[in-house]
Amino acid sequence: MASVSSLDKDLRNMRLGKYTPQAANEVRTWIEESLDERLAAGDLLDALKDGSALCKLVNLATGPPGVRFKQSTMPFVQMENISHFLRACKSPPLNLQAHDIFQTVDLYENKDPAQVLTCISAFSRKANAIQPSKFPTVIGPRSKNGPTSPQSTGGYSSNAASYGRPRGTSNTSTTSSVPSTVTSTAGGRNSPSRLSYSTTSSVNGDAKSPPGGVSSWSKKIDEGATTPAWNIHQYASNSPFLFIFVC
Repeated sequence: MASVSSLDKDLRNMRLGKYTPQAANEVRTWIEESLDERLAAGDLLDALKDGSALCKLVNLATGPPGVRFKQSTMPFVQMENISHFLRACKSPPLNLQAHDIFQTVDLYENKDPAQVLTCISAFSRKANAIQPSKFPTVIGPRSKNGPTSPQSTGGYSSNAASYGRPRGTSNTSTTSSVPSTVTSTAGGRNSPSRLSYSTTSSVNGDAKSPPGGVSSWSKKIDEGATTPAWNIHQYASNSPFLFIFVC
């Protein structure tokens, strides 16, 4: 059995595998075109580590008053700049989803580089929506009806006819009629005189009756001839009322 530490290591390697040079270069190109300035050479995360470029993106997308940041080599100042960016991503008008936002250590300590790319990609789509003149392009593919979402992926088509029938509709239905009693007055009190019960089942809209006759066994001699819904002769003879419970 694998240990927890080895599982964490495997998950981390899986996440690191999603941080590819091609993806990093696409994000770098989008940031440089949006800010109209060049990022520091080398790895993208190192260029974004001080948080100043991220804060500039926020100020360009949201406008005044924006966020205040400082360009510094001091670690706590750089992490504070990253925190300003993340706080702005969670607030209006950006309002990024929680699953799109990374943690400060994901960028500053390279804990999850892939999540950093995911966040900046989501930011690009939102910035394009609120400031299309300043952010004319987005990172990654974009569908004709807007950004790709979980509801529009996975091979499911909104046109239920392509699957043969609407979702949640059954091809087989069973309909049962509630038994009914007709009472007659005899000697000043009501007594059940007739009971009927029918069951029909439909498959794809075609009604079918059950095989064999159904009788209420109104006579003792009918017991062996037909199939009763229940034995009314046994219970109705000693009781003026018949209570029927249908489950």
